[in-house]
Amino acid sequence: MADKRPHSRTKTPSSGTGHVSKRGSGTGHGQVGNIGGLHGQQGSGSSSRPGASFGSSHKKGSSYGSGMGGGYYGSGSGGPSYGGMKILPLLVIVAVVFFFVMRGCGSDFVSSDYYGQDAGTTTSTQGSGIGGSSYQGTSFSTTGSGWMTTQSSAYQDTSMSAVDTSVDASARDKFTKIKGGGEDTVTVMVYMCGADLESRSGMATRDLNEMVYADISDKVNVIVETGGAKKWQNSVVSASTNQRWKVEKGGLKALDKNVGKKQMTDPDTLVDFIEYAKENYPADRYMLIFWDHGGGSVSGYGYDELYPNRTMTIDEIQTALKKTGITYDFVGFDACLMAGMETAMAVEPCADYLIASEETEPGTGWYYTNWLTDLSNNTSIATVDLAKRIIDDFTSASASASSRSKTTLSIIDLAEFKGVIPDVLAGFGTSLNAQLKSEDYQQVAKARSDTREFASSSHIDQVDLVNFCNNLGTDEAMKLADAVKGCVKYNKTYNVTNAYGMSVYFPYSSLKSVNSMVKIYENLDMDGSYSDSIKSFATLESSGQIVTSQAPQGTGLFDVLLGGTGSSSSSSSSVDLTSILMQALSGSMTGTNSSYSGSGSGYGSLLDYASLLGGSGIVSSDSISDIASLLGNRAVITSDDLALTSKGGQDVVTLSDEQWAQMKSVGLNVFVDDGAGYIDLGIDNVASYNDDGDLIVSYDGTWMAINGQVVAFYICQDDYDEETGYYYTMGYIPAELNGVYVNILVEFSSDNEEGVILGASEVYEGTDGEKTFSTEGKGMIEITEGDEIDFLCDYYSYDGTFQDSYYLNDTSLVVGSDGLYIQTLTLDNEGIYYSYRLTDYYNANYWTPVKKLEG
Repeated sequence: MADKRPHSRTKTPSSGTGHVSKRGSGTGHGQVGNIGGLHGQQGSGSSSRPGASFGSSHKKGSSYGSGMGGGYYGSGSGGPSYGGMKILPLLVIVAVVFFFVMRGCGSDFVSSDYYGQDAGTTTSTQGSGIGGSSYQGTSFSTTGSGWMTTQSSAYQDTSMSAVDTSVDASARDKFTKIKGGGEDTVTVMVYMCGADLESRSGMATRDLNEMVYADISDKVNVIVETGGAKKWQNSVVSASTNQRWKVEKGGLKALDKNVGKKQMTDPDTLVDFIEYAKENYPADRYMLIFWDHGGGSVSGYGYDELYPNRTMTIDEIQTALKKTGITYDFVGFDACLMAGMETAMAVEPCADYLIASEETEPGTGWYYTNWLTDLSNNTSIATVDLAKRIIDDFTSASASASSRSKTTLSIIDLAEFKGVIPDVLAGFGTSLNAQLKSEDYQQVAKARSDTREFASSSHIDQVDLVNFCNNLGTDEAMKLADAVKGCVKYNKTYNVTNAYGMSVYFPYSSLKSVNSMVKIYENLDMDGSYSDSIKSFATLESSGQIVTSQAPQGTGLFDVLLGGTGSSSSSSSSVDLTSILMQALSGSMTGTNSSYSGSGSGYGSLLDYASLLGGSGIVSSDSISDIASLLGNRAVITSDDLALTSKGGQDVVTLSDEQWAQMKSVGLNVFVDDGAGYIDLGIDNVASYNDDGDLIVSYDGTWMAINGQVVAFYICQDDYDEETGYYYTMGYIPAELNGVYVNILVEFSSDNEEGVILGASEVYEGTDGEKTFSTEGKGMIEITEGDEIDFLCDYYSYDGTFQDSYYLNDTSLVVGSDGLYIQTLTLDNEGIYYSYRLTDYYNANYWTPVKKLEG
């Protein structure tokens, strides 16, 4: 082959035939796929989804380089499960008045407000009280250099074998002054928004049980506020109002059983809880834990089932914490994706440490019994040592629940963060901005594309900061990487590589949140250099998409299908880049692809493009000319370049090595004419090249299926090691699982080319006024025997207008005792069409001419 080409996974041979058909009258989910740049149109009757998909379950997530959060929570049909094992719902038991079992306890517990189990009982069953099943007497300590078996140096195991106790000289003083000798008093505040994690699977109940099983001393106050769930899987906690509890050894003591029905994602609710705990349980050390889903730097924390249309953003968290006047030993997030640089900035003014996960977390979350016992045994324990117990237990418990779990958890020293990060981050931002202005966009884009991304199917653009810096390789980037590694005092990963303990928002997969994130940066009083750099990058990416959409090849897939010539005699020199960008800025652009949606990353409106540049009223023609000049060095690809030629009896697309170097991916798109419109089967990264490096435009008529039913499949992650040839690919299959809208996650690799189904992640979205947000679900839903699955597909009219998503196949699939298995089937439909989508580093799409499969 002439030169490197975009990677493709290995497709398995066909094992039978399958038929593609839709059923029903439309689901109302909106577009469930992610083709990007397909048409730029929405049907008037469609219900376009707001926000990014809740791709993986964010209490605990992944990206173009890692699988979705590990571990499982029950699918609802057969009750909650933990790592495939049925669990005893934590408080799913009759409330027990504790007056008859409080051996050795004072009379103040003789009350119907105290719920628990006999102190002498070590196990419990339904009906026994507030102690549920838990890991009995297991410490889950982990030692050694790490968990990962890496394929090459490109896949780095970043687990730490020991706590880093060093502290940089520039670190500020710690807020918390530990007395020592076990003399400290501690108040642990757990802000528990149960959400669907509890109502469907009892995960909050499980964690409350783990707390109950801890041997808690009288120097430790564990105060919990519950709320945010439509139903609690126990007989103690109410869903009709927020409540407050004190965890005692063997049970919960009710402190306030009627706080009022309050929104858990409202910062005022958080403030009220913290002030209550501070006033009633003053202590030498304070620890605060946020329990729920998480959405990363943009969306922040929380999904309240009772008030689902907002999250608590990280700048709102900072405002709430400052308002209470408390400083914390640590702030922890038992939630997905919250180990971001932005989270660290938000909580640093009020806390010494941050404990959180870069990736999505399994639904089971942290394991509470052992670390609360350790804290009770020594209330002066060093915070980093306590965090090591939390992190090790979390990793081991998640791995025990499922060997396919993918977890990260780290502790960040915020005092050191304050001392070392601001200056090196400012230098990094300034350097990155200069790099982008010196025609190095593609180098930065490639570094970003190759970086470990978290929750990739949700397009939240959360990436590992150190891995990104390493890929950039500049002096300023390496200084920032070293500073970040110094702040991360302990980090443990499982089945996740290149995760060093701190992530950052860097837009690429989706640009819609750039302005929202910039506003958050302003609210956090962050230095503007990094903010400027991401805006510069996003501006160049959007500009590249606009220019591509209006260049001579500017015909989308449906334009070709509906009779576009697919060719043009125009040369690259005839494309007036400045004129095109000025039209976009003024909103006067015309043409087939004026929405410039790219590969799902574009802003999707000309107004948003203008806002990236500061608004059309304040942008000069010189600024547009500067942008145009930066785009001028890219290899222009016209429809002439994409025209099919015959070589060796095959239709091929021939590009130059320079043009291929601009491409990051190639995918096959297949759609079926059902007599009234087109059923979209998605995008799969299967392509082949001849000896000259030309793309072979052919199709064997096979597609992915699950248990004999053809499915729509969308690639969302593709890692490839050029040195070893090892690959890892992940994609999703849109579906309804027992009536719940989910993405079924599938992975392929060099180790398992037949593929494996990881589980399902519920799709969450919502709007808060004009703000679109998403959170990531905690864990994945395990698909078990008896579950009913309806696969979904997008459907388009003959003019290319999206109509709605529909159920795919004639019937639902009921999972049998053999579970689910992946197949490749030969399609027996008549009207099968296909095209290859090429995506460049600007996330702009190019389509080969559409061909009809000839039977």
